[in-house]
Amino acid sequence: MEKTLRALQGLPVICAGKRVGRVAQAALSDDLKRMDGLWVDAGLGGARFVPAEEIEVLGDVSVTVDAPGKREALKKTPLFRRVVTTDGARLGAVVGAKVDCATFQVTSLTVSTGYWDDLLHGRLDVRHFAATEDGEVVADLQTREEENDAQRNGQGHGRRGPVGRRGGDAVRRDELAH
Repeated sequence: MEKTLRALQGLPVICAGKRVGRVAQAALSDDLKRMDGLWVDAGLGGARFVPAEEIEVLGDVSVTVDAPGKREALKKTPLFRRVVTTDGARLGAVVGAKVDCATFQVTSLTVSTGYWDDLLHGRLDVRHFAATEDGEVVADLQTREEENDAQRNGQGHGRRGPVGRRGGDAVRRDELAH
């Protein structure tokens, strides 16, 4: 199961049956491949950092941890990074990510290609990427297009099967025509 970083924000954090605070933000590694931990807003207790090793469950309604974390000042690590394609063309900026709930590995980055493109076509979900030392993210869109083609042709893990679309009552549309 995957969870977006935005979906984690605000979830209550539970340690030993007690609520220790709410998730303020997730901390990602410099290469954007894994989640290093969570920043927890503990109210008057200040911000706490809970490393990924101490996180038990990223649930739908709460996050369960082994330890309440260490008190530290909240470090704002910007996720907003420039994204280029493998041929060097500017694509947009990273605005979010999806994390696997079991392994805490980043499964995809959400890329904004611009205000109007986001409104008209939606944001990109990039699964094949690499972060450079200077902070840029290189997205492999060729692999993404090949996966989409496989899904459209019924060879991938898409929602449609190879025989066609299904109606609301699980009857193929070409069967309805007869």
